[in-house]
Amino acid sequence: MFQFFSRRLRDERGFTLIELLIVVAIIAILAAILIPNFLRARAQSQLSASKGNLKNLATSLESYFVDRGSYPTALAGLTPIYLRAVPNDPCSNLAYTYDPLSTPAVPTDYKMSIDFPAGSPCDNIVPGLSYTPGGGLQETP
Repeated sequence: MFQFFSRRLRDERGFTLIELLIVVAIIAILAAILIPNFLRARAQSQLSASKGNLKNLATSLESYFVDRGSYPTALAGLTPIYLRAVPNDPCSNLAYTYDPLSTPAVPTDYKMSIDFPAGSPCDNIVPGLSYTPGGGLQETP
């Protein structure tokens, strides 16, 4: 019985080196095409999440304003009633910048923004985002 298997293994040929190199080259070409597209899609999704976070924060700020007649002095004032937690930016993992614009002590307007640091995936798409109640969401140059 062992003679049958040993004879069979000697008679069968495997893949040649050239066939294996061609398969590896094809896989490398496909990877070279797909990896940059995957990274760009990932950066786009993080940018979309960042835009969504800014809009959700703006909605929470507007709800706060309707209830209290002014904006909070810090985003932490929105928790736990208006937000479960203040989100960080998914591109850079930094906190959003919140600037309450106020008359002496009562904030009546605000500006939120995020500047993507160099090397961040979103920095290749847009350098930053800002949100104001009158201007809405805008990309910063």
